[in-house]
Amino acid sequence: MTPDEIHRTPSAMLDTLMSVDEAIFTRRTCRKFRKDPVSPETLTKIIDAARYAPSSCNLQLWDFVLVNDPETKAEVAEETRYVHLAPVSLFVSYGNNYTRENYAWVQSAAAAIQNMMLMAHSLGVASCWVDTLGDVDRIRRILGLPAEREILALVLFGYPELIPKAPRRRAIDILLHYDKYKGRLNWPSSDDPEEWTLEQIRDFQMAKIRNGARYNKPVPSERDAVLEALEDFVDVQEGRWLDVLPLTGLYTEEIASRYPKVDLTFAEMTDQVFEFVQDRAPRTLRHELYPDAFHEGPEGYDVMSLIFRLEGYPRDERRQFLTTMRRRIKDDGQLFLAFINRRSYHRPLRWMRGRIGHSGVEYALAPDPSLGPFKAATPGEIRADLHATGWRVRDRRHFFAIPPGDEIEFRAGRKGRKVKLAGQALTRISQLLQPVGPVLGPVARVHAWDVVPA
Repeated sequence: MTPDEIHRTPSAMLDTLMSVDEAIFTRRTCRKFRKDPVSPETLTKIIDAARYAPSSCNLQLWDFVLVNDPETKAEVAEETRYVHLAPVSLFVSYGNNYTRENYAWVQSAAAAIQNMMLMAHSLGVASCWVDTLGDVDRIRRILGLPAEREILALVLFGYPELIPKAPRRRAIDILLHYDKYKGRLNWPSSDDPEEWTLEQIRDFQMAKIRNGARYNKPVPSERDAVLEALEDFVDVQEGRWLDVLPLTGLYTEEIASRYPKVDLTFAEMTDQVFEFVQDRAPRTLRHELYPDAFHEGPEGYDVMSLIFRLEGYPRDERRQFLTTMRRRIKDDGQLFLAFINRRSYHRPLRWMRGRIGHSGVEYALAPDPSLGPFKAATPGEIRADLHATGWRVRDRRHFFAIPPGDEIEFRAGRKGRKVKLAGQALTRISQLLQPVGPVLGPVARVHAWDVVPA
């Protein structure tokens, strides 16, 4: 229905349309679409909604490119695989040569995108706003857009295969300020945990958990290596197990499944993360709030696990929770510890990603489960922390002195054609060098240690 038709429609008929507040509050980002096509008539209504969005100086410098041709779509997919996720792939561009003040072209395009997504939702069509596009200049050339038309986003449309549940939202009293900013949610851009407070880490993790993603995309070889070491070191059939700060719960889920008779508890910082971890676990788990309940918690644990979490906290904080863990574990208990070695290819790989614009806390090159600051540690630092808090290393494993092929593909796969080709070349080199990997422990990226009370 066009705006003119709405004005001429009797009020009784308007009552059957989705209300504005219903459209706003029930719209969800969809990542799983059916293959059913969206009719041209429906697409026209969606694009028509974009035309009525506000634009800087009312210049309306939008251009929308709908990619249908298989050859064009395949070429674009070399930069962004997302074009294959839904029946409709719509690239949104806006002229950047007239109104650049305060990113006016970005504001104008964003308003049009939101209009389209709300209209689509009211018509039963799901959508996904994508900003990870690879080399946008190359995509612009593929689509034949002139240089002054800047691609801002890809918007996917289609009928949903799965409608996700509503994500959690920040409360209005946190968002709204009168006269002057009085908030506390100010996250550093650095990925160094020494520059973060515990409160900032907690708030950032809650924000990431709110986005609804499952966070189940580890590098397969990395995950398999950690689980191999876990099964080598920990041979228990029952008893009490404490998983410390698991965040996304990727390994908590595995522990709960592989050790079904242990009484498993995990410690985390917020109720939201409690729910997130429990939702993915195969059975009901106990939980306790970090730091207060954790530091005051009971003793007598047989096993503890701390997987890729030391690197995400300031050093004073991690020594505090290592001290508490030592108090709470049995004298004959064991701690399974995994961490990323800074004296490995982790550091140059992180530097390379920074050179292509992927630096800061969002691109800390941390393994799942880690959302937030992350700074890889040296084995010497970890040994010093353990010694200072009453632990000793009984056994150890190391993995990946040379990047495995799947990690290179994982890191490069969504970063554009040039980076992907470079990743493929590095994969071949790493395969040739695999035989010398086992003797390069000091520079291996992943370390897994069997730790016991001193």
